[in-house]
Amino acid sequence: MSGIELLRAMFTEMVEAKDVAQAGRFYHPDFEMTSNGLMQGYDDFVAGHERVHATPISYSIHYDEDAWVDAGDRIAGRVWITITRPGDDPVTIEVVLIATLVDGLIHRLWELTWPDWSKEPALDEYG
Repeated sequence: MSGIELLRAMFTEMVEAKDVAQAGRFYHPDFEMTSNGLMQGYDDFVAGHERVHATPISYSIHYDEDAWVDAGDRIAGRVWITITRPGDDPVTIEVVLIATLVDGLIHRLWELTWPDWSKEPALDEYG
């Protein structure tokens, strides 16, 4: 599976499906993420998704097909994630990301989002 295919599968099978049990299929055990300056390791990342996925939130992903670059063990791209909660207006977050892979899994992830996902009330449960 190419890096782009891996990221697309992760967005479909883990994020949109709200199935954090799939994290081990996509993320390396030594995974680290830096998102808008927030740094997290694998355990904190998974725990945050478990908390949010337990809420009635839903996600849909739209890809910028012209913004993907796959250099084997490095991938860059842009997506928009629309977050919907009952009773709230949907919020669309633009994500620009760079990821590195180790053993076919996401090892490091750097991303910038607009608006900053960590300040969105729909994601307060993330922690």
